Amino acid sequence: MYKTYPYYATTTMQGFPPMCNICKMYPCAYCTNTQVHNLSFSGQLTQYINDKNTKIESFISTLENSGFIVQEGTISYIDILKLASEGIVNSALGNNVGTPYALCSLPPAPNQDPAEGQEPPIGYNPDNPNNYPANINYISPGVNSKLRPDEAVVLIGKTPPPALYYCFRSYIGFVENKPRKNYSEYITTGDDYTGLYHMIFASLGDQLNNYNIWTDNTPQGAPGNPYNSSTIIISTADRNINKQIRNALGTAGYSPDIINDDNIPMDLVNMGLEAGKDTFIYMMRIALWADQSIGNRYLNNINKLYKVLRITPKIPLPNLNPWPVPTLKIRETGITEYQVVPNSRRDFDHLRNEIIKAYGGTDYDHVDLELGIGIPDNYNAILRDFNVYGDNRDAVYFKTEDFQLTSDDDFVIVYGINHERTGKGIYSNTSFYGVELFNGVAGAFSTVQFPDTAYPFFPEGYENAGYYYVYKMARKSDEDNVVIIPYSTGNPLGKAYGVDNNQDVRIVFRVYLDKIAMVGPYIFDIIWDRAILFTKKLTPLPGQH
Repeated sequence: MYKTYPYYATTTMQGFPPMCNICKMYPCAYCTNTQVHNLSFSGQLTQYINDKNTKIESFISTLENSGFIVQEGTISYIDILKLASEGIVNSALGNNVGTPYALCSLPPAPNQDPAEGQEPPIGYNPDNPNNYPANINYISPGVNSKLRPDEAVVLIGKTPPPALYYCFRSYIGFVENKPRKNYSEYITTGDDYTGLYHMIFASLGDQLNNYNIWTDNTPQGAPGNPYNSSTIIISTADRNINKQIRNALGTAGYSPDIINDDNIPMDLVNMGLEAGKDTFIYMMRIALWADQSIGNRYLNNINKLYKVLRITPKIPLPNLNPWPVPTLKIRETGITEYQVVPNSRRDFDHLRNEIIKAYGGTDYDHVDLELGIGIPDNYNAILRDFNVYGDNRDAVYFKTEDFQLTSDDDFVIVYGINHERTGKGIYSNTSFYGVELFNGVAGAFSTVQFPDTAYPFFPEGYENAGYYYVYKMARKSDEDNVVIIPYSTGNPLGKAYGVDNNQDVRIVFRVYLDKIAMVGPYIFDIIWDRAILFTKKLTPLPGQH
């Protein structure tokens, strides 16, 4: 049996009650008693909307009486593979397989032209020669929005039902092309009217997640049940605007104990409504619903569960008090998996040899796929002008080299450390991508779906075997522990839901939330997962040798 992780308490932490329903299915980091089954979702939704609207009307009225223009946006589930299949976007942006995303769509700012598919803003005069150009239209109208530095975006709503992980964060989306730089390898959009842009898609700070968010059930971030709970998120670049929003929320009867800040560090962004100013994206993501059907209902109704508001002073504020660049959470803890897992070098050599012995033989060639860092950190990417495809500091990313499946008999064996058992993550997962569209088409939550799968490759009773996992990614399910890789051609869901043979592909690994640091682990403190490509040898034609 693998040894207990020696550097953190294995009992419930910080006053958390005993094992929750999620922990009975998933290796949850911090346990809470949670009612998973919600049989009266529709009734609770109606009551929640009625209760919510009364306070929101008071909040909006207070703001309007204080000289603000308040416009309503939306939040909705985005199926990026569907958009890529339909040619609406030219990339799936490295979607994490099995992790749904919801994006906010904001209305245009006052005196800004609407993009195609958008309603005009409040008080819009199309003949005003001083109107600002429309936002670029990538993903869907309003997802990429320019912001004045004195504006606020506020979400008032209900957190997701039980899941192993959820989070929310603002992102810098697209930035203006720099002079005399080649952007042929970037995702680009825009024209002379909107400005010419390329994608950066970098988070603007650490994530709000179910381990730190302030809600009715977790006031001021206290331990508790952060699911199905009222919360408010205020996104601003200016501290004075934040204060005015908080005062208006208090007047409307909202408790400050459920209000979260999503601060935009003004020194790292280029705000304004003029052509070429940065665009901003607001994104939520969820991983591993405790009950899939309840999770689906939440996503289908998410726009009824949140009020998204764009709040703009009628008269631009002359004196700004910008938020500083924050100190980001430190990933290093002084503890590495090399310390936690005894004999890891010998174990990995043994495991690799046993995998090759089991799957290689005379019919297959094999290649140990090289690994590299998947994406840099967010602020590093912003200053390097580098696309990080909606990064998340709660995770760390590494990837294989690009390769191809040349026949339906080819496959990949993925193996490595169970990072949840070492304490370096609440979960880890693997996604299989087509390179051209960067579309995730197959994947697995390795620590949840395939624990203890390395036991057959070690001698019986070997105490460290529980630290490892092994599974196959293949076209065919010919044994246990197989993740099926779907085809693109003929895929009934759409071309981006699969990838064909003889196309460049890659595998990306993610490890989420070091249990001590409560941010993604430092990339060199974990032992990287590995992958071996097995390709079927060609049968020689008669007469060939």
